[in-house]
Amino acid sequence: MKKRLILSIMVALIFLSGISAKEQKNTLSEVYFEQDSVPALGIRYKIVALPFIYYTPDTRWSFGAGGVSTFNFPKDSLGARRSNVTVGFAYTELKQLLVYFPFQLFPHNQKYWIQGEAGYYRYVYYFFGIGNDIDPDYIERYNAIFPRLRLNISQQITPGLYAGIRYSLDNFTQLEPDPEGLLVKEKITGYQGGVSSSLGIGVNYDTRDALFYPTEGWLCEATIGAEDRITGSTFKYSRISFEITKFLSFNKRDIWALNASGIFSFGNVPFHQMPIIGGAKKFRGYFEGKYRDNHLLLVQAEYRRLLFWRLGIVAFGGFGLVGANFNDLQIANARYQYGAGLRVVLDKTQKINIRADYGFGYRSKGVYLTFGEAF
Repeated sequence: MKKRLILSIMVALIFLSGISAKEQKNTLSEVYFEQDSVPALGIRYKIVALPFIYYTPDTRWSFGAGGVSTFNFPKDSLGARRSNVTVGFAYTELKQLLVYFPFQLFPHNQKYWIQGEAGYYRYVYYFFGIGNDIDPDYIERYNAIFPRLRLNISQQITPGLYAGIRYSLDNFTQLEPDPEGLLVKEKITGYQGGVSSSLGIGVNYDTRDALFYPTEGWLCEATIGAEDRITGSTFKYSRISFEITKFLSFNKRDIWALNASGIFSFGNVPFHQMPIIGGAKKFRGYFEGKYRDNHLLLVQAEYRRLLFWRLGIVAFGGFGLVGANFNDLQIANARYQYGAGLRVVLDKTQKINIRADYGFGYRSKGVYLTFGEAF
């Protein structure tokens, strides 16, 4: 594991050397390509494209390419928040294929906030059981090939506050569980696959000073959603969720990021749509989905410091718990995580970082080399 962390850091530095070359001259043949605004047309945008390599315990080594375009609409005022569209694909050591198209749009000077993702995935997932009393050594693999769609359309109520509708789709009709595993033997809801199609409403409050690397402000979200035959789903259940993130800056170099979230599901919830602990964003140090159940509560904190040049460090930690009912959400069932990492600034203007994190948990640990912050 230590060798993997060292190699991850080396890869990040190799990417950075390509970025430094870009600063001297932009050509399509270089690792990092950037195209900026066209003032004569009144368009303000930036395009960044590059090949990439990353590592997480869930994918192992992954290779691919992607591009990010950040832009303002022609009638937006100067200084308006930039919209962004990303296109990427990756192929992993586990023969997984990821094709994704996430986006965030802020038309009419942020009067509307349109965000979502379209994607196609051929993925290998891990199932460890449901609840807190799982066998810590049990692990089961299952394959899934599915398209994904996320779409949230919100309108501004007051500056920073948005409300609107949201839709999500995961078509898990091509799900291949282990015939000798717990999913099949216990006929856990969702083991035969199915269509997860949810419709709901949500409220967002966003006062961050930047999208990719905020130094101050709030990002809060509350949603209510449901799945049924009416929404096109194979399953029938409802969900209430919230997430609150606060960013504090004591000076230009020292930043605290505090995050709390809760998800509460009611009804016949398929295992693949249950709230989970673990992954590159929710509880680094655990496999994605290490713990799952109907309800989840989670608290994370991260200290971020810029050292010099393009290099920074972070330290993080948190507690999380899952449960079948509210009585299970007690401190005795909590899991912990902590760790540290390095940051390499990929884009100074948009504050996009390469991150290399080493996380630890209960009888678990993991290395993460990827882009952007965990929260």
